[in-house]
Amino acid sequence: MKNEQVKQRYCPLCKELNHCGADSGECWCFHTEIPAELLERVPLELSGKACICQRCVEAFKKH
Repeated sequence: MKNEQVKQRYCPLCKELNHCGADSGECWCFHTEIPAELLERVPLELSGKACICQRCVEAFKKH
């Protein structure tokens, strides 16, 4: 597996598996607003390449 593919499987914030389903055509994030403030926390080199996991999005929204 290529290094880039590995990066895409992990949340860029918590480094856990992100369980992204975008490639299969359906993902939880299709129906969820991701706050801009949270997106700004993604390292520049992973921006647009790795998905934030649902757990990080929910935790951010609670605080």
